[in-house]
Amino acid sequence: MLDGASALNMIATWVPDIAVLDINMPQMDGYTLARHLRQNTATGHTVLIAFTALDESVARPAGVASGFDAYCQKGGAPDPLLRLLEKIRQ
Repeated sequence: MLDGASALNMIATWVPDIAVLDINMPQMDGYTLARHLRQNTATGHTVLIAFTALDESVARPAGVASGFDAYCQKGGAPDPLLRLLEKIRQ
């Protein structure tokens, strides 16, 4: 998925259990997409993970306000994201 608008269009035919969203996406950022997903009855309970290069101290306050459930900083090995996904799956 390349942008938030495409993700919103996709949920008309498929609803994920978990969505990993970048904050800095073109046209619609991850915060806005998260708010839309939270307001939609089909995706209101989808687990939302902010996966971003932004520092947690910057991303977390706006992420919590937008409805994100978790935060993972990208830029390194995928291990932290994989561990977070495993923890959520349990």
